[in-house]
Amino acid sequence: MCPLVMLAVGCSSSAPRQAGSAAACRETASVASASVPAAVHDFDEAMRWYGADDLWVAKPAGLDRTGDRRDGYRAKYASVTLDARGRVTDRKGAPRVGAERLDGPGSVSGGTGGLATADGHRQWWPTVIAFPEAGCWRVTETLGSTEVGFTMRVGPR
Repeated sequence: MCPLVMLAVGCSSSAPRQAGSAAACRETASVASASVPAAVHDFDEAMRWYGADDLWVAKPAGLDRTGDRRDGYRAKYASVTLDARGRVTDRKGAPRVGAERLDGPGSVSGGTGGLATADGHRQWWPTVIAFPEAGCWRVTETLGSTEVGFTMRVGPR
């Protein structure tokens, strides 16, 4: 029984480091549309989402080249936090954002602005991560005990 507990404690939801180029990066599939909460769908039905419970993260649609050597690529996307009734809220605070490179050394912290509102009802946390270089990256957002992660390829396509 104890070895089983030790094994569970030692498990990680993070993807293992991958050897090789970013071309071998296996991106995470988004959550099936039917499983996305109504408040998240109301934000934008066309977006693809990652999420669980009270934290939902839009799949970054593209990357900007920043021109800054320290921040070579920038991803901008929406994060949505929900209350116990499934409504968008800011009462739990902003999610924490970070990324770890899977095909080499490196990690970065991302950030969110204040809760934004558009069209009178759409609310989200504008989220940005600046990646210093191309590669395969695991992005993780945390809100309380909820953790949402996805793997994405950063760099020219």
